[in-house]
Amino acid sequence: MPEPQSSEIASDGLPARATGPWVRDKRHYFERYLDIFTRGVGGKWAGKLSYVDLFSGPGRSVIRGSGEEVEGSPLLSLKYGFARYVFVDNAEVLSALEKRVKVHPKRSQITLIEGDCNAVIGKITKVLASNHLTLAFIDPTGLQIQFRTIERLVHNRKVDLLMTVQFGMAIRMNLPLYVQTEGAALTSFLGNASWRQDIEGGGSVSHFARRVLNRYMKRLRDLDYGTVQDREIEIRTNESNLLLYFMVLASRHKLGADFWRKATQIGPSGQRMLNFRGGE
Repeated sequence: MPEPQSSEIASDGLPARATGPWVRDKRHYFERYLDIFTRGVGGKWAGKLSYVDLFSGPGRSVIRGSGEEVEGSPLLSLKYGFARYVFVDNAEVLSALEKRVKVHPKRSQITLIEGDCNAVIGKITKVLASNHLTLAFIDPTGLQIQFRTIERLVHNRKVDLLMTVQFGMAIRMNLPLYVQTEGAALTSFLGNASWRQDIEGGGSVSHFARRVLNRYMKRLRDLDYGTVQDREIEIRTNESNLLLYFMVLASRHKLGADFWRKATQIGPSGQRMLNFRGGE
């Protein structure tokens, strides 16, 4: 089930997404990857780089408790050298985002698509040029993204996937419900019901989350994607250190993996990180 969404009003008078302080960690890795990616391929793909955000949000978030405002992924992405931008979300959310980008210098390069990305994937693929290299950012609040949507997005296109995979709190809170409802959400997410084998394997919810994540990454590899398994970044709550979700990168080109390793070499605190494999 999706994490309930709450909203705030930002200093510009428009709706913003309420979030926790861990958003700073996600932003750190997101910005580092976009910077390294666009600089690394910008020469070869000049004028043919696209960015698509399947859960774009309103463009601004407010951290609960502190009131600190942070730019969301759409506004951050506009700082980098993409030729085309596609932002997808529901009508209410996109209304706020549209107002925020109305006078942006890159407005003519932006396409806004209203609706659930799973339902409007046909519209999305129509506006993505097949001769472009596309970076897709997939940042849901739960297990909303269906695997068949991923398959349609990447079919006959050069697409790198930067994703947050919600196997932390989403699984802990909703695993009994998933099982009771025959796991429709998990089955749609994975594209099959193989996760049932992980339930039968026993162990803690955390171990189940790791097993399903490994299964999901294998599904991506079945689409000829390489995944950077020593760099599955764990995003955790700052107070209780609970696992919220994983941040992962999947690419069909070895440069994608190289860029992700470079992006994750330095953590949000500025500390240089050694090679590791995430997990609990």
